[in-house]
Amino acid sequence: MSGAKKLAYLTLGTVSLALGIIGILLPVLPTTPFILLAAWCYYRGSPRFHTWLVNHPKLGPIVEEYGDGKGMRKESKQKAIIMTWVAVLLTAVFILDTLQLRALVIGLAGIGTLVILRLKTRD
Repeated sequence: MSGAKKLAYLTLGTVSLALGIIGILLPVLPTTPFILLAAWCYYRGSPRFHTWLVNHPKLGPIVEEYGDGKGMRKESKQKAIIMTWVAVLLTAVFILDTLQLRALVIGLAGIGTLVILRLKTRD
């Protein structure tokens, strides 16, 4: 892989990681998708950063839980769905001003919810 591609993966991974960490603090920004994207980018662009992320005490379990194929913990699913809908409803009510945008955001949240519900639930 060329140096430019590695740099692009590393940059995208770092931006995604930053957004994921911000998402821990701000409930309107999802954490898990950004952490998973960071892991994917680091896997391709920097084995050292990927190893660091997977072994991180707080962020690593997010990657491991999704990547091991055993499914998500019930508590993780509940939290993800609740936080998604809180963020979506607050956005739809207080930020979006057109019915079409509100419907789009609510529809996408519905699809995301179905995806989460279809994932296996680990014991």
